[in-house]
Amino acid sequence: MKSRILVVDDERKIQLVLEKLLKGRGYEVGAADGGRSALEAVAEEPPDLVLLDLRMPGMDGMETLRSLRGAGYAGKIIIMTAYGTIESAVEAMREGAYDYITKPFSNEDLLLSIERTLEHERLRRDLEMARRQLEGRFSVDGIIASSPAMVGLLETVRRIAPTVTPALIIGESGTGKEVIAKAIHQESGRPQRPFIAINCGALPPNLMESELFGYRRGAFTGADRSKTGLVAEAEGGTLFLDEIGELSAEAQTKLLRFVETGEFIPLGDTKTRRISLRLLTATNKDLEAAVAEGTFRADLFYRLNVVLLRVPPLRERTEEIPLFIEHFVGIHAPSCGKEGYRFGREAVETMMEYAWPGNVRELENAVKSAMLMAECSPMGAGDLPVAVRRGHAEGRAGGVNIGSEMSLQEMLDRQQWDLETRAIKAALRTTGGNRSQAARKLGVSRNTLLRKMRQYRIK
Repeated sequence: MKSRILVVDDERKIQLVLEKLLKGRGYEVGAADGGRSALEAVAEEPPDLVLLDLRMPGMDGMETLRSLRGAGYAGKIIIMTAYGTIESAVEAMREGAYDYITKPFSNEDLLLSIERTLEHERLRRDLEMARRQLEGRFSVDGIIASSPAMVGLLETVRRIAPTVTPALIIGESGTGKEVIAKAIHQESGRPQRPFIAINCGALPPNLMESELFGYRRGAFTGADRSKTGLVAEAEGGTLFLDEIGELSAEAQTKLLRFVETGEFIPLGDTKTRRISLRLLTATNKDLEAAVAEGTFRADLFYRLNVVLLRVPPLRERTEEIPLFIEHFVGIHAPSCGKEGYRFGREAVETMMEYAWPGNVRELENAVKSAMLMAECSPMGAGDLPVAVRRGHAEGRAGGVNIGSEMSLQEMLDRQQWDLETRAIKAALRTTGGNRSQAARKLGVSRNTLLRKMRQYRIK
């Protein structure tokens, strides 16, 4: 399906030139000669993108922009502005425009901006559709899935949730294994029952047994009262044991008995208790290797691994990063005092190109950190934590990008990015920040320099 673009400019010559250019690239094109006719055209048939000139008689571009947003138009808007009005263009972006391009512009620059903007809009719509579909299926906050791997994982979750079959959830730290466990519990048909989670690596081995199964008063020194274990607290619900690979050999033996029989004996007691619950476990370790090494019981592993659920790392589902960003902005904006703030295109692209070794947990921390540091919206790549910017830059300059192999052309592109960034910064330093002089020093036009500065987020 062709994307539809509305060109809003009071000069008929510009309308005709842009119409010919865009139709030649396969777009459907409409035109409006001013703000009021633009509002009428959008109300009649909302386009995917509006190309909006700022300087127009009567209702100017800024007023048109505010009116479009006020009327509920949610599509993307690119501002077209002449030399000398860049500050107004930036202000327009704060009012809801997605990008701006300075006149006179090359066809290549305009088409590149349009393609990037429409791709972002398509991604936003796809993710919004995925979110609505998931909201109809899952009631757990934090589940985001549009990648094939995550959609497949959640389909498996939906199928196994009504059963009491044990499931082993594997994935790197920070991928959201507990979120998946909660989704299974919520869809189990008994979400009102307890969901009890414990990190097996957070407790000393000598305390794990008593935490799981409880103890009677006097069972050991300091046990001055009886304590109900987590197994008993989870009765009728779900017990989630994270980092199951950290269990001691003794705790593994006791857990195996409970998994096989549903029975356990609290420490210091002689009476057997029987409990019915759903057991979910998770690990970021290779349990099969641990079984081969003799550090994890094979019989327990096979009891837990009835259904295996793998949560993919964030670098394998980068298409979900923009929606995660939107989700975390909504969560943290009130506490950071940044309601209404959003991330700009360069910041989102930087985050999508970063490898995220800490996965979703690291992404959430980066979003919150950027919101605390940002002074205005849209937030830029410069507001992101140093580790994210450095990791992104190293990748663009030729570093290793986890999970992918770079072609020779990609290596050259990243090397060019690094060299151009350094050259532009050096020219700006030697000219005291004068962009016209810096452009002459670099042998390029001022418009080209400004475009490169926006591309590389150079202030």
